[in-house]
Amino acid sequence: MENESFVQTKKLSILEGIAFNGVFILTQGFLLTGLALQFNVSEKVLAILGVIPMLSQMFQIFSPKLLRLAKSRKKAMLISASISRPLFLIIPILLTLNLRNQYLLLLIMLIFGAFNSLTGNFWVSIMRDIVSQESSGRFFGVRNLLISLFSMVMIYFYSWIVDSMGESAGFITITIIGSIFSLSSYFMLKKYEDPPKKEYLTGNIFKEAFSDENFKKFIIFSFFWNFTIAISGPFFSYHQIVNLKLDYSYMSILAFIATGISMVFYIIWGKISDKIGHQSVAEFSVFLASLVSFIWVFMNPLTQGYLLVIDAFITGLAWSGINLTLFTIMLGIVNPGNVEAYFAVLSLTNGIGALTGSLISGLSATLLKDIYFEIGGMPFYGIQFLFLTSGILRAISWLLLKKVKTRKEVSVPGYFFNALYIVGRRAVSRPYEYASILAKTGKKLKKKIFKKKSIKPQKK
Repeated sequence: MENESFVQTKKLSILEGIAFNGVFILTQGFLLTGLALQFNVSEKVLAILGVIPMLSQMFQIFSPKLLRLAKSRKKAMLISASISRPLFLIIPILLTLNLRNQYLLLLIMLIFGAFNSLTGNFWVSIMRDIVSQESSGRFFGVRNLLISLFSMVMIYFYSWIVDSMGESAGFITITIIGSIFSLSSYFMLKKYEDPPKKEYLTGNIFKEAFSDENFKKFIIFSFFWNFTIAISGPFFSYHQIVNLKLDYSYMSILAFIATGISMVFYIIWGKISDKIGHQSVAEFSVFLASLVSFIWVFMNPLTQGYLLVIDAFITGLAWSGINLTLFTIMLGIVNPGNVEAYFAVLSLTNGIGALTGSLISGLSATLLKDIYFEIGGMPFYGIQFLFLTSGILRAISWLLLKKVKTRKEVSVPGYFFNALYIVGRRAVSRPYEYASILAKTGKKLKKKIFKKKSIKPQKK
């Protein structure tokens, strides 16, 4: 029987994740881009702001040291959360006082992201001991589903506020709401159960992590993947707002579609990954994500009507699999006794990749933003060269992921083809089953028709 306190912590982790996402979505996508424009940011600063969640992972290199000082994972988690979660409240204060300096926003977001990243490290370590590896796909699939449902509602709600109140008053309002969610998540973290941890890393964390050949392959993939995402990530929303002139409500509907698809597929991917291996779902999802970038190469006022919908569908399908399986693959690879060390090294690598990519994309966007040309009447913007580059690099990332060795029974397309093949063969090899079903159905229909005829009154 599962430990009752563990069950309570699992339930609490869902509520805490929902609360934290109420503020986290303000640091992502078009809402972050809109907030950044309120602070008059340049393209270079926007590129860094867009990858702060990845960039801030570099600070996890300090998590083993903080853990040794705090003596427990929960205490270390609360120390870092007590710095990050209340900090977001400064943003609506700056907006209200009209202190809209891009470097103030950048500094707050960096500190917010860095200490949230440390909090996440200890959260992962605690949850790894609470959720069994066998059920991790299903549990995190359900958790991500519920968080996505809440995000879907809040993105539309935030967008409606901005469009209704105007950008200036709207962003003040939604950042105040986000601050309340941020504080709420901190108080929920205080109620977590922390299973006893007997092993603490005392040696060199880099030597420990890089001595594992399979983990080393995963680090190489992860570095390149984060570099690739940073190349174009911050500029999808920029392209929507600046070039395509979309309003926030319409962008929230697109996010609504993508999140709705994600909600469905968090459950589907969770069940499938537990059956055929998380590696299979991860490879398929990364491949789909590469297609998304190529779609945006042709995203313009003439094509946006249908391409934005296609993009929302594929994005929801791909990123639900990526968010679920890359996390669970990492949990399956790491040494259980040294989760914090492995996660810290991985996070540092991810951060370096994201920083490198953001610096390149920021400089490139500054040079490309004013370029505009047409080919056969089809308009193209300079910023779309970043999407083309990202699509090629994402395809290379897919090849690097295939080198990581974890459980992989069959590929995702193979799994569905096998399912269709089995159903088809069953219909051929056991026709009597379907014949009897059809015969019974036919008899029932005849009886109903006969009764209806007998009920009809005769004409005089």
